[in-house]
Amino acid sequence: MTIRIYGYPGCTTVKKAREWAETTGLAPQYDHFSKLPDLKQEIGRWVAAAGIDAVFNDRSQTWKTMAPEEQAAISASDQAKIDAMAADPRLIKRPVGTDGKTVLTGFKQADWEAAFL
Repeated sequence: MTIRIYGYPGCTTVKKAREWAETTGLAPQYDHFSKLPDLKQEIGRWVAAAGIDAVFNDRSQTWKTMAPEEQAAISASDQAKIDAMAADPRLIKRPVGTDGKTVLTGFKQADWEAAFL
């Protein structure tokens, strides 16, 4: 099986997910958020599969430093959150892992083993 992992190469959680996938023989394909030509469409697929709360990172430093008015505007709808994540991928929980059907965010080894092994 092959899985795709999305994130930032410098993120330690992304590194852990990639290392885990490699050592378990999953042949991970890695994609950097900022280099995806269709990031907004990908985010839409992730949200459809996993839900907005699984994909949107309201614990990120980016979110925490936003003005309350900006947070309120983004929180107004799922589409506003998708638009915000596409404009600033630091608002996406990372890593994102998918086998084409299942989408997981964050790296909890037990969850990834249950989903992808």
